[in-house]
Amino acid sequence: MSLRLDIGPSGAHRWRVCTASPRFIAENAHLLPKEKRDYADEGSLAHDIAKAMLLKRSLVVEAPEDMLGHVRKYVDIVNAAIDPEAVAMIEQKVPLFYNESRNGIVDAGILRPNKLNIFDYKHGVGVSVDAVENDQLLIYAESIIRQWEQIQDFDPETPVVMTIVQPRDRNNPEPVRTWTLTRAELLQRAEVLGNIAKDIMAGRNEHFVPSEKGCQFCPAKGFCSAYATQGLVALPEEARVIELPPPGSLSREQRVKVLRAKKVLSQWLGAVESQEVSELMAGAEPAGFKLVEGKSNRTWSDIEAATKLLSNHLTMDELRPRADLISPAKAEKALKGVKLSTRFEHKFEALITKPEGKPTLVPEDDHRQALQFKPDVDNIDVI
Repeated sequence: MSLRLDIGPSGAHRWRVCTASPRFIAENAHLLPKEKRDYADEGSLAHDIAKAMLLKRSLVVEAPEDMLGHVRKYVDIVNAAIDPEAVAMIEQKVPLFYNESRNGIVDAGILRPNKLNIFDYKHGVGVSVDAVENDQLLIYAESIIRQWEQIQDFDPETPVVMTIVQPRDRNNPEPVRTWTLTRAELLQRAEVLGNIAKDIMAGRNEHFVPSEKGCQFCPAKGFCSAYATQGLVALPEEARVIELPPPGSLSREQRVKVLRAKKVLSQWLGAVESQEVSELMAGAEPAGFKLVEGKSNRTWSDIEAATKLLSNHLTMDELRPRADLISPAKAEKALKGVKLSTRFEHKFEALITKPEGKPTLVPEDDHRQALQFKPDVDNIDVI
């Protein structure tokens, strides 16, 4: 029985670099963790709603109002690209240009005589998705053009505009991100990607190449020795382990020893991170990492006044489920559906404060603004 290799658009950022990963994942399918469906189901619902709105069909499912609001933003952007001369593909399957026996689902493709727009809606919150150098968008665009080229020719200079819409992204304030190539530029890049996919399907040139982006959501990283080893190359040479064994090859005794060392290794890595944070806060220039404001939750500026205000609408059990006053976010949820006066809402907002987040170390290419610190002049040697 031949293996079914997952060389789909959504994983292209991984398999184009780590060409051994599709076969490794398929061969070890029995070891893969169960997929968490909550976020995937939420995203599927958002796409179903977007499809219904774009095709002007009645919604047959119930959805939270905030989800409807985010989807409407995406729908408005797509509708703005549709005119009488345009041909629109909404949530349609297209054969993948490098493997026509498999399909990809394109959120929206809008074709005009002199331009192609591709739209991809992302409902996620925590991970920003860029449009530039996005292999998934590239595959969708090339696959659509190959299909349409059966009935019309495209000028090599025809612009292909690929757009990510991610309205809930908490890391990037710009929800609309665009990457534009000419037809000729797209074809050149697609041929490179297509050749990689064909090599993988034929079992040629397969290599493990760990990367931050590629490994982030790889389902097999928990038992991939290449992933486990990548962090050790930064250690001093005399302390470096060249290759870690696959977890499945360890005896029970060896596994226990590794787990006992986990705390020590974690503490050591934490100490290394603390040293870098300390230097940045003393005014050192970023060198691969920077400090940004970390996440923080809203709190009450006056617990007594907030308790008094909320007690007019919530019971004491709702107010203090664990003796402490509920948070502003939980209060908003508890008050949902309660008819509130404008005066109450103003007082409610006035009682909320949001402290600064703790400085957090992130890679320099993170979207968030770097925090600025003055150099620690007391510790500067004067020559």
